[in-house]
Amino acid sequence: MDSSLPSFVHGGLGLLQFDDEHDGMESERFVLDLSGPLTETLRALFSAIATTGEDEQNPIDVTEAFLEWRPYPQSHWRWRAKLGTFYPPISLENRGVGWQSLYSLSPSAINTWVGEEARSVGAELSATSVGATLGRDLDIGGVVGVYGWNDPIGVLIFERGWSLNDRVVPLFGGTRRPFRMSDHDRYIEPTHEIDDRLGYYAGVEAKWQGRHQLRLLHYDNRGDPAQQGYADDAWRTRFDSIGVSVSLAGLTLIAQAMQGDTAVGPSTDGRGMLIADYRAWFLLGSYSLDKHRVTIRHDRMHIESTRGAEFFDSNQRAQAWTAAYLYEHDSHWLAAAEWLRISGSLHQRELLGLPAEATEQQLQMVLRYSL
Repeated sequence: MDSSLPSFVHGGLGLLQFDDEHDGMESERFVLDLSGPLTETLRALFSAIATTGEDEQNPIDVTEAFLEWRPYPQSHWRWRAKLGTFYPPISLENRGVGWQSLYSLSPSAINTWVGEEARSVGAELSATSVGATLGRDLDIGGVVGVYGWNDPIGVLIFERGWSLNDRVVPLFGGTRRPFRMSDHDRYIEPTHEIDDRLGYYAGVEAKWQGRHQLRLLHYDNRGDPAQQGYADDAWRTRFDSIGVSVSLAGLTLIAQAMQGDTAVGPSTDGRGMLIADYRAWFLLGSYSLDKHRVTIRHDRMHIESTRGAEFFDSNQRAQAWTAAYLYEHDSHWLAAAEWLRISGSLHQRELLGLPAEATEQQLQMVLRYSL
């Protein structure tokens, strides 16, 4: 059961991954995820994805690839350094192989967008004070990352709005653009360096009894909105994220919120000609018993143009419900079913002659095999 709106995957402004023209049985994704130690303190991870969709740019592409160094501990501090391409530590959902959610097929709107636009190419350093070595139940840590090749981040959420899907954009891939200006900008490709300015993120994390987690992170790509690229310009995109996870006897509760802004185009004050504020939050409850898991999630999403609405008005007010059932037969086979409903307004649709208000529904069933 799919949305009647053309999906964004195929250049439309439907906010779900599938539509009426792309219904039925598919085998569209194969994930290769390799990780392991190179030495006693050095580890490598390589993750790639093979897709069969007609609108994908590359049949095989990289999603993550990095080296991770964990030196021998000399005190209660545990240090870790990463170098390569990877996702910033935002999601409390996507902790599975290939950056998949452990609780549903489609992650929340927040973590959908992280998988689409927020991957870093750079370096990350983190330190954690392990409470067990000090006789306490609380671990406290911090992380900082410096990265490049992420200047177009923001254009997708500005043009299309928030979405819910499990389609991770690979390193050399992109997403079909709903508003094309020329023949060479068919795709929005987030991994480009345009202004030669490094971005950064910094955050803190607390974990109690190894089960309850609090995570805060500030992200700023430090893009120069006046700089122009071949297909996309540089965007100045910043946000703050906070997430809480609580685990109690098979029940997991997650709450996460994100708020930020994105800007593009030259302006006299340097802030950008077009500016949009965005925010989203979700609440998730997931219960696991033996081989079964049931998850319910509610999302709220907002975008508002605060400058330049007379040129392009990015405006969204939407909510979504997700219900998922996962059955893990063994370490190899997983069966899952998910129902997703998103409703609300997206002003950008009116630019294509469509009603701003829409309700979209999707039911998908998946059989997954892992080696």
